[in-house]
Amino acid sequence: MQRREALKHTALFFGYAVSTAALTETFVACSREAQLDWKPEFLSTNQANTVAEMAETILPKTKTPGAKELGVPQFVDKMVKDLLSKEEQQNFVAGLEKVDDTSKDVYGKAFTELTTQQREELLLKLDKEAAKLPPSVWGIRLAPPSPTAFFRRLKELTLLGYYTSQKVGKEILRFDPLPGGFTACMPLAEVGHAWNE
Repeated sequence: MQRREALKHTALFFGYAVSTAALTETFVACSREAQLDWKPEFLSTNQANTVAEMAETILPKTKTPGAKELGVPQFVDKMVKDLLSKEEQQNFVAGLEKVDDTSKDVYGKAFTELTTQQREELLLKLDKEAAKLPPSVWGIRLAPPSPTAFFRRLKELTLLGYYTSQKVGKEILRFDPLPGGFTACMPLAEVGHAWNE
């Protein structure tokens, strides 16, 4: 009987230890999600968190780095502060607030608290609802300028920040600013990233 009691107390002890560790990790994970490792220049901390999670949902980490790893949210914050007019800044902030409102209406919680699948669903919905961009040639819009929808602007800034980052330029796109030699015929297996080599 004493052996049975000893085993029971040992199991309870390990159960409490595991439960405490699991709870501690849960609280740490929750606090990690709410904190930024950078200080926003224009956006509030909550808005910056939303931008960071939206950018990471648009460009998640796979074999290539994700948006947050490359500092895209900081880039978006800086661009909104330095390049947008007061009216455009207000529209951007209003768009962020609308995303959280829509998230709370549909899922009952803020965007940053959604699962990855819920975030993707919401962003796809925003993408479908956003007005299409007017036709352009070499980045110059052919139609008269109209206010850019919030999600279109966020998506543009996210992609711009990602593809102009130093790491993507050097390691993924393999950008070489000097023109290389011309090889008229070469085996297809040796081509590699021929558009920029």
